[in-house]
Amino acid sequence: MTPSAPAAMPVASAPAAPPRPAAAVTAPVAVAAPVTAYPDPRTPIPADQGSFARFVRYGQASARGAQSGADLLSAVLSDPVALDGKRRRCVVGEQMVALIDLDPAGGTFSPPANPVSQPGLALGLAVLREAGVEIAWFSDLPVNQSGALRAALERAGLDPRGQDIISLSRDEGDTKQQRKDNLAGITCIIAIAGDERSDFDMRFKYLRSPEAGAGLEPLIGDGWFLIQPLLTEKGQ
Repeated sequence: MTPSAPAAMPVASAPAAPPRPAAAVTAPVAVAAPVTAYPDPRTPIPADQGSFARFVRYGQASARGAQSGADLLSAVLSDPVALDGKRRRCVVGEQMVALIDLDPAGGTFSPPANPVSQPGLALGLAVLREAGVEIAWFSDLPVNQSGALRAALERAGLDPRGQDIISLSRDEGDTKQQRKDNLAGITCIIAIAGDERSDFDMRFKYLRSPEAGAGLEPLIGDGWFLIQPLLTEKGQ
């Protein structure tokens, strides 16, 4: 059953953010008509966000296929140890989710107080929501930063209604991989975006050599997407 609100999702560690003045909320991005080609030339995206566009198109195509009765593969691997690249198969009727990892390589995300407005990227996320795909934002930020993250997403226009799933760390033992697996147990994670391979699966951190992960590389661009950061501070 599709959750009625992000905060109700079992994996969304963070409570809902407190209300903010209306002036701090960016107007929602509406998809007036089905978007057949993204990005829309009328709402361009940054030149370095081509992979994000592919992430959106992949998610939209996956959702349309599932709605037409096609089998749907998850972006989550089926075996907890193997490096063969085999993925879980989604159950018919599962809620589809597109996951975005916010943490920079080797660090933890810091919500910008004055984020750059991103109408082109916001449109892409609106396209996914319109297709029936929920957005999930993941970070190792502690849950007490949920309000700051919600505010940054709203001000950038990326989650103008505060409707997306946010999954943050409850304690030192609460890993993103565990939270991702929990989410994958109750939804179909159809696509994952991040800025390093371990954002897709933590086993990348433990490979003896890059060659050992050769069986996982075909998923890059086919469920896994290496993207540039979406939330940035003005002036940076």
